[in-house]
Amino acid sequence: MITITDLRLKIKTLALMILAAFIIVIAVGCEKSQGAQSNGDSNRNDDSDRQESDNNDSGSDPEKEKETDDTKKDTDPKNKDSNSPDKDDSDTCANLDLKFDRQPSTIMLVVDHSASMNLQLGDTDTRWSLMVKTLMGTVDHPESGLVWSLEKQVNFGLVLFTAKPETCPMLQMVSPEIQNGREIAAIFKADDETYKGASPVPAGIDAAVQLLAEMEGPSKKVIVLATDGDPQTCDNLAVNDDAAAQAATVAAVENAYSAGISTFIVGMADAEDTAAFEYLQRVANAGLGLNPDGGENATFHQGLTEKSLVDAITQIITEEAQSCIYELNGKGITEGEESKGTVFLDDKALELNNAAYGWRLKSETEIELLGGACDDIQIGTHHLSADFPCEVIVILE
Repeated sequence: MITITDLRLKIKTLALMILAAFIIVIAVGCEKSQGAQSNGDSNRNDDSDRQESDNNDSGSDPEKEKETDDTKKDTDPKNKDSNSPDKDDSDTCANLDLKFDRQPSTIMLVVDHSASMNLQLGDTDTRWSLMVKTLMGTVDHPESGLVWSLEKQVNFGLVLFTAKPETCPMLQMVSPEIQNGREIAAIFKADDETYKGASPVPAGIDAAVQLLAEMEGPSKKVIVLATDGDPQTCDNLAVNDDAAAQAATVAAVENAYSAGISTFIVGMADAEDTAAFEYLQRVANAGLGLNPDGGENATFHQGLTEKSLVDAITQIITEEAQSCIYELNGKGITEGEESKGTVFLDDKALELNNAAYGWRLKSETEIELLGGACDDIQIGTHHLSADFPCEVIVILE
């Protein structure tokens, strides 16, 4: 028989066993929880290590990635800096298509204003009035004059020269410009009575050369000298057929040619005045750079009749109005190196310094077409271009 005391002891023992079991269960649970946390941290560390390893393997480190990108830029030809000193720009000037601007011709009309220009030529005209009519037209039809008809494409200028004992030279001048007809017409008049004086031709030529020297920009420059024969100088106005004055005229024309200015002569001497024609031929030769005293003779235009005078002036001016000088836009060609390049007219290569059909380098920034090439480009639409290697191209500021 179980006593109360025994029963209480068993209950107490059972309670202790239950408590011990409960403590054990809690302890085991805490241990598992700590183990799981430790395993999770370990796994995360392993994953992080793997991620870092992967990042290192793939080059995703920012500093290394920047270095790699920079290396690629340096080695990739597509990313080459155009200013890089090792850039190969050998193709830069290959097939360089130089652009040209045509420059208008400049024609200085140097006209004898002396008393002998009042001599009759033709039925109703004088040498003077016929010159004015040919160049400036008439009051009713000014457009028939060469200056008015060509003023938009030619820089026309004017020097009228005469002299009196008290004033030598007497010059009236208009600087050459495009559309200069109005300024020239203001002093170049058919009814002008102020031309009665001597004929200081050298002074007239020198004045024209000075005006042309003051011009800015490239242009073909020519002088058209219209005179009726014997020149004078300011030192000896009273003497006709003066050898010193003739020599001074030839020297003035030679100086003009040295300055790049050609001179064309329209002579209006009397038909029987052989000495005057010989002198004018010498001036014509000097005007085109020929020996004044012999050998090849330049064309000498004689205005012995009304028709021959008009024809002579018309021929010279219409031919010289044709400009074959072209300026390079912002570039130049090293002088002496022009043979390394080629100039093309409508894709046809022109020969350097071929006077019959070619071109020449007039200055560092100008080329001039010669002969038939000059004639061809006057009519219709044409394309002028050039190929030059880099080393002969000059870039102008």
